[in-house]
Amino acid sequence: MRRLLLLAVLSLACARPVRASSAGSTGGVSLRRPVSARVVGLAESFAAAAGGASSLGSNPAGAAGAARPELESTFTSGVVDDAFGFLGYAHPTRLGVAAAGLAYYDAGNVELTFPGGAKETRTAQRDMIFQAGGAKTLGAGLSAGVLAKFYRFELAQEARASGWAADAGLQWAAPLEGLRLGGAIQNLGQAVKFESESDPLPLTARFGAAWTLSVKPAERTESYYTGTRLTLLADGVKIRDEAAYPSVGGEFCLEVGAATELALRGGWIFNHASDGAAFGLGLREGRFAVDYALAAKGMLGNIHHVSLAVRF
Repeated sequence: MRRLLLLAVLSLACARPVRASSAGSTGGVSLRRPVSARVVGLAESFAAAAGGASSLGSNPAGAAGAARPELESTFTSGVVDDAFGFLGYAHPTRLGVAAAGLAYYDAGNVELTFPGGAKETRTAQRDMIFQAGGAKTLGAGLSAGVLAKFYRFELAQEARASGWAADAGLQWAAPLEGLRLGGAIQNLGQAVKFESESDPLPLTARFGAAWTLSVKPAERTESYYTGTRLTLLADGVKIRDEAAYPSVGGEFCLEVGAATELALRGGWIFNHASDGAAFGLGLREGRFAVDYALAAKGMLGNIHHVSLAVRF
């Protein structure tokens, strides 16, 4: 009886609204989180981007864009006392790009009061997600990727659920210069089950387009400035039991010298009261990069994301 009561209390105490249209009918909210500050700064419009390790939360086919081994870590401070982190790695091989990642979510502490007046402070929620997969360029501009996920969710250090999920995606570099199209199916798998209650995974269909215009001097000059790049992106997303919604994003990059790149990003997620504008900045210096993003969550406040990456 005590265990059942604890789970009932946690269903309310640990609830974290993610999107305004969410009715709470799916489990595994951590499986839906973007894994890179760059992605957040583009309002999660990343289905068609060849982003290497940054693509693991959007479309695994984008991991084929990793030209060199790359390691990326991300930390997110939440709207309450929660925190999300990710560590991902992509490694090109002769057979394609191998990728792996580890994500965690900590919802902070919650104080529970039981019949009789007893009180306990517990970790409200703690999630771990292990990822492994790969992507490969197939020819004719096509690339494909798959990603397997093992998840382990814990509520109040008492109830636990674990299982498997999978993502699969395609990208196509169209004949029109600079245009890429992409699509992915995410979180295929069995329902998340705590005790006797279960909720389906947040099955997600994601489709998008990205167009990049690069401008570089026709001839080598002594100028320290070497070029600019503008990328415009748009996604359409449908999550199980939620209304479909679009998002758009843009990234302007200034290349300075041979090894430095500055990026300014922005975007908007439509049709969600708790989601809207997103902004981001990026700096790449040689093998190292740092990205920052701010996502507005309406009445919930703002969420800050920071990513650090290195290419070997």
